[in-house]
Amino acid sequence: MKITAIKYSATMQRTYELESLEEIPALQEDNFVLWIDITEPTIEELSPLGSLFGFHPLAIEDSVQAEERPKIDEYDEYLFVIAKTVNAGEEGISTGHLSIFFSKYMLITIHKKQLKRIEELKERILKKKPLILKGRGDFLLYRILDTIVDNYVAVIEDFEDKMDEIDEEVIEKPTGRTIEKIRMLIRQIRHVHRLVRGQRDVVEKLERSDTPLIKPETRIYFRDIYDHTISLLDSMENIRGNAEGALEVYHSSLANKMNEIMKVLTIIATIFIPLTFITGIYGMNFQGGGTDKPLNMPELYSPYGYVSIMVVMVAISICMLIYFNRKGWL
Repeated sequence: MKITAIKYSATMQRTYELESLEEIPALQEDNFVLWIDITEPTIEELSPLGSLFGFHPLAIEDSVQAEERPKIDEYDEYLFVIAKTVNAGEEGISTGHLSIFFSKYMLITIHKKQLKRIEELKERILKKKPLILKGRGDFLLYRILDTIVDNYVAVIEDFEDKMDEIDEEVIEKPTGRTIEKIRMLIRQIRHVHRLVRGQRDVVEKLERSDTPLIKPETRIYFRDIYDHTISLLDSMENIRGNAEGALEVYHSSLANKMNEIMKVLTIIATIFIPLTFITGIYGMNFQGGGTDKPLNMPELYSPYGYVSIMVVMVAISICMLIYFNRKGWL
């Protein structure tokens, strides 16, 4: 378990590497914001949070449960928030779990692996960026949630790029791999859509909550995050609609391709019907001509019989092709 503490105000910023959770109370001061970031903890390692700060055991347990969905629980002295981080990579969509305990004196973030956006936020504090140093702990909570939601934007942009590739592939040369890409994209969109919807509900509750931990002047910032989540949901709905449309185009293209194949095969079969009829007749090989046998096949003994029949068959094929072409069937 790694514990990093950042203590800051508008005039002072300092970072600490802590050996144990018991060191946290000594860092608390009324005039400073205290942010404790904990990486790769176990439930046993986090258990002192209960005795030190009165955090509920169920909240501590949920803080390391990756299966938990975004949510917010309000307690008398603190808020417990679960947020989901999302990243788009070459291997697909990966999600992370970020738990937040927020009380009057500090804010604690807990996550299993290092999060790039969280590290960037720390650097901005230590570099004295004014937009992060303003306000109290509730503003830091807003900045953390806003950073997570901003990361969803990069994922949506990745979805849009994939959708552009699929559209081009569907139109130019659809294959069996194309439909797999479409279905994978739809599954990913549905997954991220559920997470964003949960994130939307969290920030909406924070905005409307009557907890004294969230100052009235800070609530408007949570409203801004809420608006961003609505925009993300709309974007994903549009991309999913486009993906489902591409799926229909793929099936239509496949049906058209099959129809073209069937048309060619039908034309070939139609041309061979009279040819098969002719060869069938002359394949009977009844004994030929003579005035005493007028009903037998006189062509069997004709010196030009074979050539004549072949010429007739070729002429029939050419005439049928000309007829099909005039009808627009070729």
